Amino acid sequence: MKPTDEALAERRARVAKRWELTDEVVLLRAGEPASWSGTDQHFAFLPHPDVAYLTAVGSPGTTLAFDAAAGEWELFGPRFSPERLVWEQPPTPVGRPLDELGDWLAERGDRSVIELGAGAEMPETLPAAAAKAESDTPATDGDDQPSSAPDDSTPEQVDASPATMVVRLGAAIALERITKDPAELDDIRCAAAASASGFDWVYANAAAGMTEREIQVGMEAQFFAAGAPRVAYDSIVASGSHGAYLHYVYAGDDPLRPATRTVEAGDLLLIDAGAQFGGYASDVTRTMVVGADPTDEQEFLWKLVLSAQQQTIDMCRPGIVWREVHLASARILGAGLVEMGVLRGDPAELVTQGAVALFFPHGLGHLLGLSVHDITSVPYSRTPSDDPVLSRLGPERVLAADMVTTVEPGVYFIDALLCDPARREKFADSVVWDRVDELRGFGGIRIEDDVLVTDAEPEVLTAAIAKPIRIG
Repeated sequence: MKPTDEALAERRARVAKRWELTDEVVLLRAGEPASWSGTDQHFAFLPHPDVAYLTAVGSPGTTLAFDAAAGEWELFGPRFSPERLVWEQPPTPVGRPLDELGDWLAERGDRSVIELGAGAEMPETLPAAAAKAESDTPATDGDDQPSSAPDDSTPEQVDASPATMVVRLGAAIALERITKDPAELDDIRCAAAASASGFDWVYANAAAGMTEREIQVGMEAQFFAAGAPRVAYDSIVASGSHGAYLHYVYAGDDPLRPATRTVEAGDLLLIDAGAQFGGYASDVTRTMVVGADPTDEQEFLWKLVLSAQQQTIDMCRPGIVWREVHLASARILGAGLVEMGVLRGDPAELVTQGAVALFFPHGLGHLLGLSVHDITSVPYSRTPSDDPVLSRLGPERVLAADMVTTVEPGVYFIDALLCDPARREKFADSVVWDRVDELRGFGGIRIEDDVLVTDAEPEVLTAAIAKPIRIG
């Protein structure tokens, strides 16, 4: 559902209130297509998510302008020349012609202009500016206030240099995007429904003897047939040992002559894929045994991962610190690996020392929205952790109603981690290496859903996508 003009006006008003500008002019640019080197072609274009959020427009060149002195927003959209119209269909006209932006700026004299969105120069780290954005007067009151809960201390004074302002204003938009309004949730639900069509095709058709690529093409065709204009990210269709590569994708080895593995009976098949709708992503992972009953190890670990997911989904409620949800999943997985004879010791201590992270080396999940890993472009105040358990977690967050997060625990047997002599020595007392060596080549198991945090029970937006342990 495209947001109404009233809904867009509300988004812009909340952002403007959080900015607290007085005289500046802000330009948010959607960006332009990037060209392929040495060709006359371009990569597929997606607008900067901040511009998509505030305009619901996806055309290249779209620019949203804000005059802080007048408190007014102005939208500018591209218009094609007759010569260009010979080759390309025109974008839907929106706002004023982009050619008028220069005159609009000239009318505002020599006032400071801050550029955001595509092309904005974003410093790698400006924690003070980001901290100020989080601790400034909130854009909403009461129950609508994002509960990312900065402390009550006086924020550090930051300068008003252009680089600092880019970070502060960008972080303010991000804080509004963290929670989703009804129009956004409708698009995420549509993306999830299209994803369900693709996974249903996999369950009905994937079999031993097919290649990973054949399965990927068949699944994605159903995404598109269900109305999705594109996939949310490169689909991961990984069989056997390929499942141990967290981001295994077709053509990842050689884009010119990619290889694809044939699925064998008894293989684990890990599929991490999702459709996109209205610019909003879905993100789903299922792992199945193909063409045979699961082995004892496959069934034990599959049920372990599912249990970890079910228990941590139930924790996704307002006021819960995300780090605690992640650590709970790690303890559950650690206890299972002890029971299986892969680890030895107390599960909580195994998590703390990093032994569990050898088999669960990623965060439990991430925010979802206009980007698959949403709200990651702004450097927040949280300093990345050196802790092996927490290093993959994003900025510290307290869950709030209307946030959408993935929940995706997994267990993997990754040679790059498990065959490293330094790690073998470090974890000699915690890891049963002989048992690990028996499981090399196992691949990995991950189960992922998209979860809406509500004031009541968590809502699994991808609940319609079944979780079979065996197909084919």
